Amino acid sequence: MTLQEEIKNGENRTLEYKVVLPEDSSKWIKTIVAFANGAGGKFIVGVNNKREFIGIPKEVDLFELKDGIADTIAQMCEPQVVFDITAEIIEKAQLLIIQVYPGNATPYYIKSQGQTDGTYIRLGATSRKADWTTLEELKNRSRHTFYDEQPFPNLSVTGEDKQYLCKDFSERAKREITKKELENLHLIIGSGKQTATNAYAILLGKHDYTSRIQCARFRGTERIDFMDKKEYEGPLCEQIDSAYKFVLNYLNMAIEINGIVHDEKYELPPQAIRELIINAAVHRNYQMSSSIQVAVYDDRVEISSPGSLYGTLTLEEALSGRSSIRNRTLARTFEKIGIVEGWGSGLKRIIGMCESCGVEPPQFIEIGDMLRVNFYRPSYKKIGDKPATTTQIGDKSAINASIGDKSAITEKEQIIAYLRLHPNAKSSEIASLLGLKTSRTKDYLSELVEEGTVIAHGANRNRTYSVK
Repeated sequence: MTLQEEIKNGENRTLEYKVVLPEDSSKWIKTIVAFANGAGGKFIVGVNNKREFIGIPKEVDLFELKDGIADTIAQMCEPQVVFDITAEIIEKAQLLIIQVYPGNATPYYIKSQGQTDGTYIRLGATSRKADWTTLEELKNRSRHTFYDEQPFPNLSVTGEDKQYLCKDFSERAKREITKKELENLHLIIGSGKQTATNAYAILLGKHDYTSRIQCARFRGTERIDFMDKKEYEGPLCEQIDSAYKFVLNYLNMAIEINGIVHDEKYELPPQAIRELIINAAVHRNYQMSSSIQVAVYDDRVEISSPGSLYGTLTLEEALSGRSSIRNRTLARTFEKIGIVEGWGSGLKRIIGMCESCGVEPPQFIEIGDMLRVNFYRPSYKKIGDKPATTTQIGDKSAINASIGDKSAITEKEQIIAYLRLHPNAKSSEIASLLGLKTSRTKDYLSELVEEGTVIAHGANRNRTYSVK
């Protein structure tokens, strides 16, 4: 994708632009810091909020501007951010591009504000101050340590718990898993191997009340009318098993007769459903006080996992097979007992399953500090009721046709998806939860109202929005 195409697609996790640099340097330095703490990014000077190429005024000394920017970044950021500054002419406008590279010395922060208050991260198209859980995760990244392998002193290591894990893991792996292997996997650490780790507590279901999977079946396509709901606690593998069975219970199934053999076939590939739930359990942020949520609607299966993509990983990279492990001990344990085949191959394998079964692959969306998967049900599509604004991996033509504005695919799609779950939401709520700027959110909402996709209710500060 060219730089021009990137800008036309709008601001996102790795792109921000301004017509001119704000006089208050902290207003743009926080984005430089946020890029360094995440997947990197481009900060572009010379583009307005309408994605028009205005350019650097001719009277501005470009070399002096570059030196000033470089000096400001060097003086205001701690540790030192790695970046390049280049100029490029697009549509006869000269733009200045600050390319920030993902750093290894996280957390990066604004020196004058200190590490606690001056650390920023990128959520969607905005730069937000990091909360304490994110700050701790950034510190762990620079130390090459992981939360799940750290001690969990509130839990005593007992023979009964170790025996349970060995028995359960052995049955799943179809070979004997010994207590010694629990130590080799770093589930138990310390002197005499008698200290529990967070991973050990998570696997036993004794970590935290929010380390659970909530399941629900909703009537229709919005999160309003419950038909059924369950909350699964206890050992993590059992949570996954229960959530998987819950989803299958509400999927349509056909029976194909091949001679004397009757084959039962679900509308969505069961193994893909299981892989998606496993991915959520392995890669979620267990420091966040939120639970995994698995919801079945008339039109889709929706899986929401606390925590955005980890480290420097982008969604495009994840879908192409690259992996960045948030919970190394959990991932290693699941691989050891055969629940996952290998790091990084899960999403590509899911897409392959969908292609083999002739169904559309799931949609992956980053919504603030949460990763959401929408897996649309073919049975709903057949009766012509599937929402026109959904999108699947590799099929942006459907979005272009339904929304019309190719330059705003991602943001508009997120707004519509959010409004389906939260009707009558205010623009400020949408902007906050999706990680968008308030002004940009209002622009998108106005466009969606004009297109007839979204309805506005009320006026001024009391105005709310819902999907038509």
